[in-house]
Amino acid sequence: MDEWTDRNARQAAARAEYERIMTTPSPEPISAYIDAGVIGYVFGEMWRRGVLTPRDRRWITLSCLGAVDSAFPIETHVYAALNSGDISGEEFDEFVLFFATQLGWPKASVLTTSGMTSSMKIAEQSGRQLAPLEFVPWTDPVSPEERHGRGDAAYEEIQGVAPPPPITAFRRDAQLDYLYGEIWARDASLTRRDRRVVSICCSAAVGADSSTREQLTAALANEELTYEELQEVVVHFAVYVGWILGRKLDDILIEVATQLDAV
Repeated sequence: MDEWTDRNARQAAARAEYERIMTTPSPEPISAYIDAGVIGYVFGEMWRRGVLTPRDRRWITLSCLGAVDSAFPIETHVYAALNSGDISGEEFDEFVLFFATQLGWPKASVLTTSGMTSSMKIAEQSGRQLAPLEFVPWTDPVSPEERHGRGDAAYEEIQGVAPPPPITAFRRDAQLDYLYGEIWARDASLTRRDRRVVSICCSAAVGADSSTREQLTAALANEELTYEELQEVVVHFAVYVGWILGRKLDDILIEVATQLDAV
């Protein structure tokens, strides 16, 4: 009997997946929440669906948990992401910087603290010294005119459309010059695809429909993610922020994909 027709085989496969993803022993199925929820659907089905890479799924998970301030899951998933080797210390560090621009430095501080704690724990478990991070430093200063030009060009390249008129201090200095000209454009350990996945999840997790729509449109138009991959983003996203927001993201994806004839 295989896992699709035998209860014991199904649970064994689900628990094995939990241990592979979380790099810790599976909890015993002692409640409906753990049996039908955590072990059953989350690890027995959702994490095993394919289409997306394990790296993609780590970014979705970490973005959603950071967005909803879920302390214990943040701790366990940051540890799992680093301990599994799916994400390196430098990649996680760059992710936290990018996440901070999406949902703020206070939320990002929770993630970076978990990253430091997890890295020290992993180093101790392996009996080695914790090496300092090799990170890309802040960009060199340039004149305001050059910074503005760089920000405008980065926005157009990344979003695929002309930048919005810089009619406020936020749009000029924070949005175009810093977020797009310096952070999105960093030649660091996150790919453009990684940043797009994080942006979509952060926007959708806080109900920022216009930003969600813009990021989905750019992802499809720039061929960073396919419609099939974005459908999987929605399924994974729903697990960590709930079906209500998942349905909303799904509706926006259908709308965007239909407009772009990508369905």
